[in-house]
Amino acid sequence: MKHSKHITCIALITLACSPALFAANCTLDSGVRQSLNFGSRLATQGLTIPADTPDGTVVYQETLQLLQHTWTCSSAYQYGVVINPALGAITSGSSFPLGKTGLSFRIWMEIYARYEPAPYALKGSRYTNETSAMRLEIIKSGKLAPQVNVAAGNLANQEAGDLILTRYNLINPLVLTAASCQTPSVHVAMGDDYQLHEFRNTGATSRTVRFDIGLNQCQTGINKVTYTLKATTPVIDAQKGVVALNASSTASGIGLQVMNDAEQPIVFDSPYTFGGFTTTGTSFNIPLSAAYYRLPTGDLKAGSANTEVTFIMNYL
Repeated sequence: MKHSKHITCIALITLACSPALFAANCTLDSGVRQSLNFGSRLATQGLTIPADTPDGTVVYQETLQLLQHTWTCSSAYQYGVVINPALGAITSGSSFPLGKTGLSFRIWMEIYARYEPAPYALKGSRYTNETSAMRLEIIKSGKLAPQVNVAAGNLANQEAGDLILTRYNLINPLVLTAASCQTPSVHVAMGDDYQLHEFRNTGATSRTVRFDIGLNQCQTGINKVTYTLKATTPVIDAQKGVVALNASSTASGIGLQVMNDAEQPIVFDSPYTFGGFTTTGTSFNIPLSAAYYRLPTGDLKAGSANTEVTFIMNYL
């Protein structure tokens, strides 16, 4: 590929690569060199994109008005959208990268019903762009970077040879905010009136105590919620959802079993989809339950019986 690039400026196509050819004398005959300043809503609403959003999805769009302008070029020249080099390099097509963020942008010109392309060759003549609605579209074009922050400034220019016709600017930074819910810590009061005879046999459980993981003030842009429970004390039986008591506990011979609302054991370090989530709601509860569990080893002894479990939420 490097070799082919080296030879494109010789033989029959020398003129196609001649700097003098594409530095044609282009002049603005009427109208103004306009700056279209997109991104007004980014200051207040930011940008939220679920992680499983398909590539090609438009995640932000805004329309501004382009005023008519006419220009003349004295010889053949290149016309099209020239991206800010700080964001990337494109020689064909009409989708332009926003750096290495996993996002791209494109410009839709309503009057011609097309996305404005990267520069292509035109013969020298007089041209006019009519007054038209111009729509900036930001699209998900690949895997999103862990942190997305595109500074305000110039995105690209519409150029005719060395003449800038229109500047496409971003007037507010584009910061990707991961959609989430507020999830407060949960304190589960297991009670203090248990009797040792309730745990005579291995696997015996006490009464079940129900509790909820709260999902509050969920933001728009979330399509699915999953949760994973991770033990902070040794796991006695991962498949049965049984963990050891913490080091400060004085009871022995028992652990804690964590279950769902149907009292089926929760497997630690395994993700579960919360079926009660809807895209139209803002607050939810994930119902779970817990019970003390007689371990197969260790002497049974009364005392304090505490432990902790961490829950990890994923918003997709």
